[in-house]
Amino acid sequence: MIQLRDVGLRGHDRPRLQDVSVELQPGRVYGLVGPNGAGKSTLLAVLAGLVRIDHGALTGSPWQRGEAVGAVFGDGDLHRGRTVRETLLLRARFVGSDRSAVDETARRVGLHAVLGRRVRALSLGMKVRLAIGVALLGSPSLVLFDEPMNGLDPNGIGWLRAVVSDLRNAGVTVVVSSHLLGELETMIDVAVIVSQGRVVRVEPVVSVETEACEVRVGNATDFLEAVAERGIEPVVDGRVVHLPISAAEAVRMAVEVGVDVLSVVPARRSLQALYDEVSTAEFESEVVA
Repeated sequence: MIQLRDVGLRGHDRPRLQDVSVELQPGRVYGLVGPNGAGKSTLLAVLAGLVRIDHGALTGSPWQRGEAVGAVFGDGDLHRGRTVRETLLLRARFVGSDRSAVDETARRVGLHAVLGRRVRALSLGMKVRLAIGVALLGSPSLVLFDEPMNGLDPNGIGWLRAVVSDLRNAGVTVVVSSHLLGELETMIDVAVIVSQGRVVRVEPVVSVETEACEVRVGNATDFLEAVAERGIEPVVDGRVVHLPISAAEAVRMAVEVGVDVLSVVPARRSLQALYDEVSTAEFESEVVA
């Protein structure tokens, strides 16, 4: 487990991180969410060991044990004059992987056909894939992605989603920062909302449910009559009824009036809704660069 306790980092004229405390578990995917300048990239840099904190404690990070961390901070650190193969070979040598791992990684990121092409000749999407490939070499136990979906087309985003899922299944700790909340929501387990250099909310995405549900019934008329008798205000979309009550309560109500329930699912609050909920109070005046 990686743990940050009251971590602070000073900037030139204001704090970049303020008393950040969060725990990162193996086999979990964390999404860093917040406005520009909130401190997300700085937090990733701290986790990667690229900057030294001014106070607090960071424990459990692989670099503290002399192990490599997989990190993608855009494509700016890729040497434009090197080929794809040379770029991967250099990283493989650094993390102690053999040449066969380079071919395997190139196939994994969809670049095996362009191993001889120089970085300067790659499209933006290919550069992102190469940066991700570099990060994955050496099977790191911590992988950090800063805006990894920039430059990826829809197929590329679907591929990235699969990569993240594979890392989770392998027990890797993954932290992803992105402004694409709809896409981020599909790949993370826990939302970490950052504002003004502080972590203001840590919430499992799977539990971000509202006390509401969506019910599909066989006889909507009879069901709606029962709903009205109980003073509940529904929203009807064909045979789907949206109710401000739990799924269990809705099923009990349908059984009582003899209506067949074809399907029922809890209504979930989207990551965007959670972000908006926090932003009302937190993001009105950003002070972190």
